[in-house]
Amino acid sequence: MCVPDRMHHADLGLFQYQLRYTVDLINSKYGSDTIKILEERLSKIPRYPNLKIFKNGFERLVRLTAAEYRDLMKVILFALDDLLPDKKINKDLCKLFSLWIDMYIWSCKREYTESDLHEFENAIIVWSDLFIKLLSEFSPSNLNLPKLHSWRYHLIPSIRQFGAVNGFTSETYELLHKTKC
Repeated sequence: MCVPDRMHHADLGLFQYQLRYTVDLINSKYGSDTIKILEERLSKIPRYPNLKIFKNGFERLVRLTAAEYRDLMKVILFALDDLLPDKKINKDLCKLFSLWIDMYIWSCKREYTESDLHEFENAIIVWSDLFIKLLSEFSPSNLNLPKLHSWRYHLIPSIRQFGAVNGFTSETYELLHKTKC
């Protein structure tokens, strides 16, 4: 069994895919002007201690750190709200990101009851179904993503077997590696 690492599976993997495919969806259906509005909204979010503001928009989307993706998770709903002329797609995108945030919060827990795991698994299923429905056409691999499969089908069993996802993270070791080099 592959034990999912939250930083690589969620922060640098699935959230990055979700964001990239969302940008592709918006760009293909509404054009680059709408992307500029999204970027402008992100840049106008008021400063807050320890929260990165994305003044330059998405130009370096693939070079963001896990911490920067987590900061983007905190503000993306504000930028997406009422952005698109198609209210259904806009509502679905906002729901997708809201479901992501709920699911991500579940992944941060340190201990789970069986009831928690059931709710967490349902959150994963609902999010992944909407992710696939909305964004599959924008994935070069048609969402044939090992991280998506692992998160959807193996995360809950690995938590049952090994414990909370917090214990699986390699982020601490990567930070130590960066500070020692």
